[in-house]
Amino acid sequence: MTNFIEPGATVGIIGGGAAALQLVRAAHNLGMHAAVLARTNGDAALTEAEFPLVGRSTDVDALQQLRDLSSVITYIDESVADATTIDDLVPADKVPGGTDFLAMTQDRYLEKVFLEDLNMNVLPYAQVVTADDIDKAVNAVGFPSILKPIQKGIGQDQQLALTNDADIWRAKGLLEKRPYIVEAWLDQPREFAITAIRTADGMQVLPAVENKVAQHELQYTILPAQVDSTVADEMERITRKVGEQITQIGLFTVEFFLTNEGNLYVKRLSPGPHQSADVYTTATTTSQYTLHMRAVCGWPVAEVRVMDGAVMKPLRPEQLGAVSVQIQIKPDWHWRFFPEGSHLYGELTVLGAPAKVIEALNATGDLALDMTAAE
Repeated sequence: MTNFIEPGATVGIIGGGAAALQLVRAAHNLGMHAAVLARTNGDAALTEAEFPLVGRSTDVDALQQLRDLSSVITYIDESVADATTIDDLVPADKVPGGTDFLAMTQDRYLEKVFLEDLNMNVLPYAQVVTADDIDKAVNAVGFPSILKPIQKGIGQDQQLALTNDADIWRAKGLLEKRPYIVEAWLDQPREFAITAIRTADGMQVLPAVENKVAQHELQYTILPAQVDSTVADEMERITRKVGEQITQIGLFTVEFFLTNEGNLYVKRLSPGPHQSADVYTTATTTSQYTLHMRAVCGWPVAEVRVMDGAVMKPLRPEQLGAVSVQIQIKPDWHWRFFPEGSHLYGELTVLGAPAKVIEALNATGDLALDMTAAE
């Protein structure tokens, strides 16, 4: 059961950047104080928190301070919070829904086993514990494939594409002493995501979005997903099925791959806010951060109503010139900017039928969308 947290209490947030900053602001809107545990002293979320703390979630002293300050604790995603340390140091009643879902989503192997147990389609994969396991794994999975640490959040530099035998030998030389998985690689699949909010009273599934991701960074999000209704229905069914099997309170997201042949795969699961769900801030009656904060504080969550289609595009500092031009001539475009230390410069959301919005963005030149594998 989720405890009701009254206004005036303190919410603990593990993680930093734009997501943590927006959770802080959502907490303030509910009359709460915020304690933030971020990894670097210059993190933007710390500047607006009443209780700024610096350290990792595995830092015992820092996490104990966060625990003692907070009536309830949440986190921005699975890459910043350590389930084992939280279990050891934080009372269960301060972590709504527990840490089981967090622990599972931090481990790529456990995540895939969970999905397979639910008869969900995942890309072929194999576990790699020693360098000698790579040959067997690649024989099972095939080329092309990718070698990834089993633990999420270790770093993109620890991933290696495997396209031929030479890559296998290279991988053996690069392997560190940690478990990995080898996973099949898809060439430019379409990517989708569905975010849901779980409370003690039930679950609400938001409409599917389509994402373009390049070099592990979100390029844009389209709402609603431009996909056949049967595919959209199947993604919603899968999301609901996942939600029925977990105890997570707050947001979670299911990401998907869709191939040109029409094969749908579950890409990954994520607890907490998801960058693609920022599109809902402008296109619906609320934001994902308000939904999440209300859920973890034991407040009821109203039905989310989508008011219009939308395209959301993260903005980068090198686009400042183009952004400045468009701000002056696009009064109906919605801009959000984040302070230094947010790891994200800003976001642009344009409401309307996706096809017309994409045409308008592409007409700007510098803010055009790369529609490869997103058509």
